[in-house]
Amino acid sequence: MDYVLLLQRIFDALFNSAIYSSLALALVIIFRATGLLNFAQGEMATFSGYIAFVFLVGPQPRLKGGGLAGLIPGVPLSVPLAVMGAVVAGMAVGAATEKVLIRPLRNAPELSLVNVSIGLLLVINSLMAQWWGTGPRVFPALFPTGAGQNFDIFGARLRYSTIGVWALLFVVLICLIFLLKRTRIGLAFRAVSINQTNSELVGIPVGRILMYGWALAAGFGALAACISANSVLLEPSMMLRVLVYAFAAATLGGLDSPKGALVGGVIVGLSQTLIPAYVPFIGFELSVLPVLIAMTVVLLVRPAGLYGTKRIERV
Repeated sequence: MDYVLLLQRIFDALFNSAIYSSLALALVIIFRATGLLNFAQGEMATFSGYIAFVFLVGPQPRLKGGGLAGLIPGVPLSVPLAVMGAVVAGMAVGAATEKVLIRPLRNAPELSLVNVSIGLLLVINSLMAQWWGTGPRVFPALFPTGAGQNFDIFGARLRYSTIGVWALLFVVLICLIFLLKRTRIGLAFRAVSINQTNSELVGIPVGRILMYGWALAAGFGALAACISANSVLLEPSMMLRVLVYAFAAATLGGLDSPKGALVGGVIVGLSQTLIPAYVPFIGFELSVLPVLIAMTVVLLVRPAGLYGTKRIERV
């Protein structure tokens, strides 16, 4: 076995792992608060990516079709500020979504909420295609890329962009843990995630707390979109495939565990890259298959996920 090639593949997988982990965090936050899997999380994230693009280059002509004609290669003046603006805008969209669409259906059957999230996915995707077109657009990298922008470790190249996205993800995760454990809003959010009825009885504004949760999740999704847009090109369906892997990562780690989302993202990223490379009959065309196998194996051993909370049913 070529150990340098193996190490290189691990380094390459870590970049995708960071994207899956950040979107999985968004799914975990909403699931903890509402028990709902938000199927529109990827489209909400992509919408925020387009907002970041507008902040960078201004309003642009609508692109039609899927060709490369009309791509905008301009160099941004301030990528971090554009990403921060997109995160804030995404949080506003997430809060508005909860208040307008989810809150009126809070006591409705779970299937109704799932249908709403699927409908929201279709609506946002159509709006993005209508406003910005379906053609891909070049999105600048958040961290340095290109030749020489890497560390050499035992002959393999660890890119600055991989280090940057993981450093950013750890900082955001630390801030999230501090918010949940050291602030009054975080305490209220944890109470609501345990029992909404009891939270209302002790005076916690459940609707407002859930709105904060949706806003926070949308912010994580916006960050994931801005990180991945440079490697896959910005287009309306950019995050659909990523969302599948993020669901797998959240399920692996535990749907109510932020730490599990991080670990699950790493497992999914490594499985997606390493197993097709060393198992010839799978191949990269079936890269989703190793992820499903890994998820099945983990759930057979731990049905709640690696770090998920076991449900206790009282009879």
